[in-house]
Amino acid sequence: MAGVMIMVLLCLSAGTMLGVQGEDPYLFFTWNVTYGTRSPLGVPQQVILINDQFPGPNINSTSNNNIVLNVFNNLDEPFLLTW
Repeated sequence: MAGVMIMVLLCLSAGTMLGVQGEDPYLFFTWNVTYGTRSPLGVPQQVILINDQFPGPNINSTSNNNIVLNVFNNLDEPFLLTW
């Protein structure tokens, strides 16, 4: 039994010495921001679309996920996102 415990400890310490570590998962998204015409209040008007969606897409994530968001601004003005 003691031999098994020593082997387990050696394997665990060898993994740590070799740089084997867990990492939080990454989620990758690409957003294309454009203008479009929609009628959110029943009257056609110009809106900002993300991937041709209004409102934009949801990001389903859990705690500690790393989110990489590539935004391509195809508007004729700066675009700001806040969370």
